[in-house]
Amino acid sequence: MKSRYSFKDYDNKAFYNSAAWQRVSSAYMNSRSYICERCGKPAVICHHKKWLNGENVKDPYVALSFENLEALCLECHNIEHGLNHSVAIFDEDGDISRVRESQEAKEFKKNQEQIENLLRGIESRKE
Repeated sequence: MKSRYSFKDYDNKAFYNSAAWQRVSSAYMNSRSYICERCGKPAVICHHKKWLNGENVKDPYVALSFENLEALCLECHNIEHGLNHSVAIFDEDGDISRVRESQEAKEFKKNQEQIENLLRGIESRKE
């Protein structure tokens, strides 16, 4: 069974539980005073700007470099991962508490529905 840290066919649980990641993420969050770099709220997640996969997780310049990290609050992290799809909402312990459809996805669906209604109206006028 894949862990909550699974993405596609790569399970990165071992990396996120490693002593190296725990040291680096803690040091990075401390260096940013646990302040979200996007909105200024309290940060709780040390986010990789370039997402990790089965290959680059082995590259310390990607996986453990401060250059690839960003301190984020829960809201900004969820927005980051939910621009075009539903998102998992994490609680303070890092567990998934619920899944929520992103605002962008809701707006896309609404716009798509409006376009389809317009097209149906045009088609019905042709008949």
